[in-house]
Amino acid sequence: MLVALVLGVVVGGLIPVQSAINSRLASRIGAVLPASAISFAVGTAGLGLAVILTGTAVPWATTAATQPWWIWLGGLCGLVFLTMNIVLLPRIGASATVVLPLVGQVFGGLVIDVTGAFGMTERPITVLRGLGALLVVVGAAGVNLLGRGGSVAPPVPARPHPLLWVAAVLVGSLGAVQTAVNGRLGQVMGSGLAAALVSFAIGTAGLVVVILATRPRLRRAGELRGWMFSGGLLGAAFVLVNALNAPVLGTSLAVSVVLLGQVAIGLGMDHGGWLGVPRRRVTLARVASAAVVLLGVALVRFG
Repeated sequence: MLVALVLGVVVGGLIPVQSAINSRLASRIGAVLPASAISFAVGTAGLGLAVILTGTAVPWATTAATQPWWIWLGGLCGLVFLTMNIVLLPRIGASATVVLPLVGQVFGGLVIDVTGAFGMTERPITVLRGLGALLVVVGAAGVNLLGRGGSVAPPVPARPHPLLWVAAVLVGSLGAVQTAVNGRLGQVMGSGLAAALVSFAIGTAGLVVVILATRPRLRRAGELRGWMFSGGLLGAAFVLVNALNAPVLGTSLAVSVVLLGQVAIGLGMDHGGWLGVPRRRVTLARVASAAVVLLGVALVRFG
């Protein structure tokens, strides 16, 4: 369990790095969806190579014949999460697009734990676990919102429709569903690596369909560098570790430790302006908010 906790924090830290890399790739080719498709394709290729080198079996046919339809939802959840974030950001603002999905992720994980959905082991909710989930959300909100200058976030419409806020929370819950489903798929296939490959392959296929339907125009703007294509490998590592961690930690804790890593590395990237991220000074209030996230994670696990 200790190894799972550490790995969860580490791969959580990969999320802001991957986002920054994919953002740079998107800016160079002039379109978001093709950049995401490239990222998914690179991740799929990396996982496919790992499957070949390790001799891991990927029992597609057996799984399809014996498992319920939802066993394949992991890749589609990732695709919808990505697409909806693109839709929501210009309508509700960057801060809300970060914070509201976090609410959905944490509470979606608790619902899955309590109900035992998607084949997960039932884990009862307690007052302390509920408080821990609330602290994770509050701390993540503080890290993302405190000290945010007007130049960092794009302007937001004065009165965004309330349904857009609801949609952002529901989109976040898909992150919890993806973790649970891929965890179950890993158990069924006998390999988290196989489950991660299936998830990425489905996400890649879905993005190809969306691109063919929308036909985004590419506008080359600058030189492409090799490291700009590495986002998919980081995403593959994230999906793989989550597929392994969900059965061990439970969905709510697996999601919470990922948020802890995301917050910690996000603070470092903000402070240093790494990978072209706009600089935001790390203040005592933001560090305190990160500590609140850590306390919330502890309560979700031990409450």
